[in-house]
Amino acid sequence: MGLTIPAQPETAETDFLIMPNAWESFKAFISCSTQWRMAVGFGGVIWLGMDYPACKLVLDDLQSPPHVFADLRLMEAAALPVLNEA
Repeated sequence: MGLTIPAQPETAETDFLIMPNAWESFKAFISCSTQWRMAVGFGGVIWLGMDYPACKLVLDDLQSPPHVFADLRLMEAAALPVLNEA
């Protein structure tokens, strides 16, 4: 039928580097990934932001340094426009 199948399937590169000074903040962001507030309607899902009191509990459990919450808010601000793309 004229179909050519490549010997190796194409894969997306998923490895990335986390700088050592950002590791605690990255761990916190991943650990808080279940703490997003969303609104669901006929238009779909709208991501509102993170549930800060719940994130604070996660950060306390991780014994995160004080600056991690500020980093978490920066990552949230960067993620919201991406999550809300139509």
